[in-house]
Amino acid sequence: MSPTERFLRPGGQLRFFEHVRADSPAMRRVQRVLDATVWPRLAGGCRTGRDTQTALTGAGFTITSLEKFAFPQTRLPSPAATHILGTAERPRSGGTP
Repeated sequence: MSPTERFLRPGGQLRFFEHVRADSPAMRRVQRVLDATVWPRLAGGCRTGRDTQTALTGAGFTITSLEKFAFPQTRLPSPAATHILGTAERPRSGGTP
């Protein structure tokens, strides 16, 4: 049983705010290198290049709102700048989330 199955009832809403995989292939390469080397140690185990949207839908959630943006907005590119903010729902019946 996953953590969301224990704490989120069917039809429940998951709210998320995550830094995620970059849009550009060049920045995704930077994210892969950083995630394989120093980033997890610098940032308490987090990863810059996760594809949270795909992970949520793959776990059975239905994304009900999603906004993608750079945060903070700066002129210099950052491997952790691409963020998503949104909500997803756990299916109401049958199957696993």
